[in-house]
Amino acid sequence: MAKSLTPIGVVWVLSSVISSLLCCVSFYLPYWIEGKTLGVSVHFGVFRRCNFLAKDEDGSTYVMQACGRYASFADIPSTSWKACTVLIGIGCGLLLLVCLTAICSCCMRDIITKSSGKVAGIVQFFAASFLGFSAAAYPSGWGGVEVRQACGPDADSFNLGQCSLGWAFYIYILGTAMAFVCVGMSIKAGKARPSSPTDHLNNFIV
Repeated sequence: MAKSLTPIGVVWVLSSVISSLLCCVSFYLPYWIEGKTLGVSVHFGVFRRCNFLAKDEDGSTYVMQACGRYASFADIPSTSWKACTVLIGIGCGLLLLVCLTAICSCCMRDIITKSSGKVAGIVQFFAASFLGFSAAAYPSGWGGVEVRQACGPDADSFNLGQCSLGWAFYIYILGTAMAFVCVGMSIKAGKARPSSPTDHLNNFIV
């Protein structure tokens, strides 16, 4: 373990890894909403879905039992979900960047110091803010046609009707909360960089 990390820094590294994994995995999985269409279980995520209505060759409607992303970004059924897709993608990317840096700091000296730890915390703060905003905005897309087909006519913005939140949504919330906790721990994650003989020489010359 690199000596530049404090004991809190070690916990920060582990928490950063767990937080980024939870957010990235839950972002990809389409189990944020659980409902039923024509008696078949249906699941929605942010940009992926499982078991959706399709047209047969004779024009009849049936439930396509498969999981996958929407054919294009434009096919995502609500503007808020499109915004969530972009913001969560950016947030997860920032968390992964800090996560990889944190892992490297366990093997190499002076990657995470007192000052660089604060920088990492700022990056995590922006990531967590994007993720938190997306969690708050996601329910505004519950009034879409696809969601109403699965959740009933009562489904609307911030009202799931007959559906319920899936386990992936709760994992996402947990990962986002951990990201905010990591922001606080980052302040104490690294030790102050020890001065070198060269630094003393430069100070003497000045």
